[in-house]
Amino acid sequence: MALLNNTCTYAIRAALYVAAAHSGPGAFVSTRTIANDLNVPFAFLTKVLQGLTQSGVLRSQRGVTGGVALARPAQDITLLDILASIGGDHVFRECLLGLPACSDSSPCALHPQWGEQRARLEALFARATLADLCSERQ
Repeated sequence: MALLNNTCTYAIRAALYVAAAHSGPGAFVSTRTIANDLNVPFAFLTKVLQGLTQSGVLRSQRGVTGGVALARPAQDITLLDILASIGGDHVFRECLLGLPACSDSSPCALHPQWGEQRARLEALFARATLADLCSERQ
């Protein structure tokens, strides 16, 4: 079982790709290039990038020299920003087992343990920036 769905992982991977390829202000990366290099379906990636653009993580430009670029410095974009921009931050609010009725008042068997881990994971995603992750990849 994956904690993050394909939309979330593609969004993170694409944002990291753009951050790593970002060679300065105004440097756009082709959506087709990202899709090919990351082996992600182009149409699906386009929708993911649209969410990242609408939320202000990326900016886009049409045309021959167009594509996507970071809308803010990489050190100002966290993994939590990316997840929130595509609605993937639900993982920090929902039951690990997917039970809709799970809550503090009606917990599932994993609720207490998952609550602790979920808080740690959310803090990790809030601290981890694209700049940090790009420098670690080097």
